[in-house]
Amino acid sequence: MKDNVIKKSYMSAFDIDDKNLKDLIIVNTKCLVDDGKNRFVFVDSNRLKDELIYYRFYGEIPSYNSILNLILPVVLANTNIDRSQDEAISLIQKYAKYFKKEDKIFDFILGSVVYNSIIHSLIENKNISYEDLLQGIKDRIIGLTIDLDKPQMIKFQMSRINTLQIIDKFIDGKCEDYDDNKVIPTILNILYDIYIEDRYVNNDGISSIKKSILSILGDEINLNIENIDFITSMSEYVTKLRLYRINKKIYNSKSDPRALIKLVEGEIYTDPIFNQIKVISKEFSENILSIKIKSKSGIYVLKFRKS
Repeated sequence: MKDNVIKKSYMSAFDIDDKNLKDLIIVNTKCLVDDGKNRFVFVDSNRLKDELIYYRFYGEIPSYNSILNLILPVVLANTNIDRSQDEAISLIQKYAKYFKKEDKIFDFILGSVVYNSIIHSLIENKNISYEDLLQGIKDRIIGLTIDLDKPQMIKFQMSRINTLQIIDKFIDGKCEDYDDNKVIPTILNILYDIYIEDRYVNNDGISSIKKSILSILGDEINLNIENIDFITSMSEYVTKLRLYRINKKIYNSKSDPRALIKLVEGEIYTDPIFNQIKVISKEFSENILSIKIKSKSGIYVLKFRKS
């Protein structure tokens, strides 16, 4: 039963238009490693590093701050909420740095704790009340421990206090206007929309999160999601990781996307990051070489500027 819920939640995250967010969710899924001995699933930092090097050549940074569904794969893949929380915090910190959003680092950390709590609580009991869900989130924020130097710890504690005040506001039945710059109110607004009064917001990051949560609560997935066969296989992969059936090995390769430059149109090549690919086209214009490739996960256009 949980397997189906997890698959639906994962797949629903892709029911949006923004290819960048969808590509990054796939990236994070590919970086997961199941540790059967220690009973948790973690993000392979070495793999993630190379994946994000490649991403610079084919993707763009999302234009919004509602990026918490980047942690969805590792959250869904873990059965233990504490292990899941640790991995979610670690991953969102990496993305805050990668996206140069360090000024919001504590908001993203606390937001990942909130979202992790929501997903795990609903998977365990989709009938949990709105108030109990919020109280569980509050307990998680109160119990969070993190190692920081003194100046950073002071800033973190201020962010924690502010977060608790915001949660109390929502527990009292209130909400806030959506503001993409405010990470915590945004994720709590999504819950408010689901449980109290729905509001439409034109933001793919918010839509992705909302649809993932709603699918756990019973909403059916959109079967017209782009590349749905691959997304379905990835959702099944997440459930297998959760049961430690993959036995994924640590990534120990060294990859360089510039190796693709030497390929010719029509060539089939096995790449450490994309796996088997086919070069669809190569075009040079305005000092930029564009290489269009097709892999199992989709079509990508990598752009290399001539130095």
